[in-house]
Amino acid sequence: MEQDGENLTPTGQRKLEGLVAEVAHGRISRRQFIYRAAQLGLATSAIASVLAACGGGESTGTTSSPQAMDTTLPDKLFLYNWSEYMAPEIKASFKKKYGIKVVETYFEDNEALLAKLKSGAKGYDLTVASDYMVHIMIKTGLLRPLDMKYIPNFKNLLPRMQKPEYDPETDGKKYSVPYQWGGTVIGVRTDVITDPVSKWSDLWDPKYKGKIVMLNDERDVLGAALKMMGYSLNTTDQEELDKGAAKCIEQKPLVRSYTSIATQRMIVQGVGLTQGWTGYVVSAYEALGRKNLRQVVPEEGYDLWTDNAVIPVGGPSPYAAHLFINYLLEPQIAGQLMDYTWFYSPVPAARQYSDPVVWKFMLTDEEQQRGEALRDLGDFGRNYTEAWQTVKEA
Repeated sequence: MEQDGENLTPTGQRKLEGLVAEVAHGRISRRQFIYRAAQLGLATSAIASVLAACGGGESTGTTSSPQAMDTTLPDKLFLYNWSEYMAPEIKASFKKKYGIKVVETYFEDNEALLAKLKSGAKGYDLTVASDYMVHIMIKTGLLRPLDMKYIPNFKNLLPRMQKPEYDPETDGKKYSVPYQWGGTVIGVRTDVITDPVSKWSDLWDPKYKGKIVMLNDERDVLGAALKMMGYSLNTTDQEELDKGAAKCIEQKPLVRSYTSIATQRMIVQGVGLTQGWTGYVVSAYEALGRKNLRQVVPEEGYDLWTDNAVIPVGGPSPYAAHLFINYLLEPQIAGQLMDYTWFYSPVPAARQYSDPVVWKFMLTDEEQQRGEALRDLGDFGRNYTEAWQTVKEA
């Protein structure tokens, strides 16, 4: 049954007030407002009256004030994350402090995350996305702008990570907070591979057939081939991309498997050469008793990435999401997260609360200079997906 604004339930009224703030500040379009208000059961005449009171709701693109937020503490916070990327003790201590249980579900890669949110999934308060994916999600309207007054610990971040290229705040709004960072490297089992390994091209050597594992990730696998040939990870030259795909197909008979969720296990089980993210290499080193493993940062260059906490549009409790982001930026909590994931924290003060083994594998300044961050390639991104599909089907 259609209702006017006064006859909505208290919950419906709060949701309507939030929608009014969003359309008034230009965060959603008239079309989006009409659709969402209708879902609340608001009558067409009432919707028109509200829009008129808002001055039409068209975005001016000049305001940076976040929309009104319900600060009621929920019972649960729903986190959509990479697997094994959140320490259980952090979830437990957050619940103890705020009474909010963190309920976690998982995705395998950025593209799966994007597909899930684009399909209309609305049940997530918080998720974690890599640098280039943050930019894509901002452009496609999938992220809620952050209200920085609820994230005072933002000041604890490395200065260079406070305003990254992928979240440029050109509309006066901020959408992401760095979560962890690292690189895509090669883990070498020194008791299996005794030859010197220093380049991506070593993973194309036929003598290592069956001793190579690659990530199940289109940008990183194609990126390794592109870097090996002297091209950018972000090339939009179709001929270069085709050559990269051909190189991956050439390598495929040598590859034992493509996986992004069993990298550490593969290393521990004795795979000689594994393309992986830095934290997986460090965690495997720890599991092996801190021996028989070397991290190789390829000479040709590599993906130097940053994962970020972001808040999807339509989540049940944006307020709880803000609280959790702020909690993760406390130095002691950031140190606990480092010790669990073995990736690098964007909070420098976390070092005093983390295991020195992580710092043993820290990328040096020179190694970081060789890194290249993946970027949003716009429509050309589909070409990478098609190239990767060609590789997988070969």
